[in-house]
Amino acid sequence: MVAAPVDLAAGKLTAAPQVIASKTARSTSTYYGSFSVSQGSTVAYSAESATNRSQLTWFDENGKEIGRVGPVGVIANPTISPDGTRVALDSNDLKANNVDVWVFELAHGGGSRFTFNPSDEVTPVWSRDGSTIAYRTQGSTLSNIELKKANGLETVRVLANLGSFSGDIIPNSWSPGDREILFTSQNPKNCDLMLLPADGSKPRPFLTSPASKVNGQISPDGKWVAYASDEAGDWEVYVTTFPGANGKWQVSSGNGTEPRWRGDGKAIFFIGPRQMLMEATVSTEGTFSTTGVRTLFPAHSRPPNSSADIFTYDVTRDGKHFLVNQAVRPERPPPLGVVLHAADSPAK
Repeated sequence: MVAAPVDLAAGKLTAAPQVIASKTARSTSTYYGSFSVSQGSTVAYSAESATNRSQLTWFDENGKEIGRVGPVGVIANPTISPDGTRVALDSNDLKANNVDVWVFELAHGGGSRFTFNPSDEVTPVWSRDGSTIAYRTQGSTLSNIELKKANGLETVRVLANLGSFSGDIIPNSWSPGDREILFTSQNPKNCDLMLLPADGSKPRPFLTSPASKVNGQISPDGKWVAYASDEAGDWEVYVTTFPGANGKWQVSSGNGTEPRWRGDGKAIFFIGPRQMLMEATVSTEGTFSTTGVRTLFPAHSRPPNSSADIFTYDVTRDGKHFLVNQAVRPERPPPLGVVLHAADSPAK
């Protein structure tokens, strides 16, 4: 980690950068450094990434731990396959300075690397028939959505070059018949939900407004979309119709993110206040309504460390078992380093 004085008016450095810490933890997927700077130029930093580690952990609906999947690592965005036999996720390889999609077998926990490009590949989403995985790939300047057959036997297909979007793009879910992919366009000012045809033709807006909308999940019957939005100030879970966004119903109250549908479409799970996993039973007869909300258990998931770190859990189709990206706390957390007067000298 280095510090350098800058002349903001002139837009240039006024002296050469100086090293103020020999090692600082970071995320390979976002170039995020684990440090913070005060107004008085005191810097606090962590030299180790131990606090970013997590492991996929099974829980029943009462919050009882019933198993674990795969190794401890810097992982994100677990997504269970439609047949319930596999899970796809992001995995940071700190030595290779890269992030790739991996697929693990849920029965025995064995896994294999799924993507191999030098660019970062994240946020895998299974097609409804389970044959294909869509994910975001990040090049030097542009984000794309790629498709790859889940059996790994066919060539990767780039859906479209979405470089016209000024921010990042995150695939969220597939429409019925696997005809379109609902994705989040992360713009500098807000996030919108867009639809990208699976044949690679031009994307179209689905839900746009000055507020941010993320985590778009199309219902099992393809008639509704659950999503999270900050339009009321706090993040809450809402539902609108599909394929056209007509009407809006609020599901959560007091905070809600990360909606997931139960396989029968009669319940929506989400992360509520204090990281509690919640279940809202819903009715879609004629119109949409929430018929009840109950608290399940605290997820204790790893906090997100990037804008592409959007889901911390997934749920089986019957809504009885939850695969949570649970934070793994080190027995002895590494101490924080402190640099005093970092703007003036590298002295600790």
